[in-house]
Amino acid sequence: MQRSILPGLRLAARALATLAACAGAATAWAQDKVQLQLNWFHLADHSPIYLALKKGYYKEEGIDLTVLRGSGSADSAKKIELGQADIGISDAPTVLTAIGKGANLKMVAVVYDKAGNNVFFRKGANIRSPKDLVGKKIAVPPADSHRVLWPAFAALHGIAPDAVTLVNVKPEGKQAIVAAGEVDASFDLYTSYAIWEKVLGKGDVGHLLWADFGLPIYGHTYFVNNDLIRKNPKLIERFLRATHKGWRDAKASPAASIDAMVEVVPGLDRNTLLATMPQILDLCVTERSAKHGLGWIEPELMQKTMDIAFATNKPEKPFAVADAFTNQFSSKIKP
Repeated sequence: MQRSILPGLRLAARALATLAACAGAATAWAQDKVQLQLNWFHLADHSPIYLALKKGYYKEEGIDLTVLRGSGSADSAKKIELGQADIGISDAPTVLTAIGKGANLKMVAVVYDKAGNNVFFRKGANIRSPKDLVGKKIAVPPADSHRVLWPAFAALHGIAPDAVTLVNVKPEGKQAIVAAGEVDASFDLYTSYAIWEKVLGKGDVGHLLWADFGLPIYGHTYFVNNDLIRKNPKLIERFLRATHKGWRDAKASPAASIDAMVEVVPGLDRNTLLATMPQILDLCVTERSAKHGLGWIEPELMQKTMDIAFATNKPEKPFAVADAFTNQFSSKIKP
């Protein structure tokens, strides 16, 4: 009797083991679909994301990532608020401004530990300080974060915000409109320096980095809708871990990072993008990130960022800075 039962038990055990293995495989292959909303069209500071994709870091974290082209920090904040993407990249003052208007957003890591807000112009434009911008025409896209910060930056230097004429331009048209002499300058991130040199010519690019003129604030951040924190907090932690592995590897090999993006995004100028990486890494990899890990947010610096963002326009819905960010998902990955 026992001999006739044992083979059946063995078969049943094997069947159960097979089912368990299949279930485990299904779990291993199950990927959370995540949409990352960029702040802009593809630039070098987005390349670590593509390096992380190429190396399989998102897949290892159970994430099937789709990267969406952006058209400005304000637009990115709006899309995350409306649930049109899961995680966004946006300038910290822009996210703070959106929260001040009632948006249900929270920053979960910084990208630029030092803001790259900047003005580019031809060296012959006779611009040496912020006060020299008075009376000038300055190109800036409608959804660009510089529009949010300009009133506060102007106030720091005793300039009326409307003392300059802001001219609408498409994100990709900033260099051309300055080169054509239709405007005197353009607001653009310092990390685009190599792109400006390509259009205006080496030795003919002038710039004012706002951080050098009294604006020590956070720049771009990764941020989410608070609903995602409530529904799937571990997803944010996994996303940041994979992303910061990409940043770690990009610091070790900037060329590999740029190549990973150029391989999958058509129409990019590989050499120009690579030439911008030193400025990007200078703004993103700092003593703070070496101490705490990439993306760490210092409460004191975020408070300064908030104070400057609301220097001229108070939030419609007051909030504490602690409500605008969290380090709970920190990857603790050091460069």
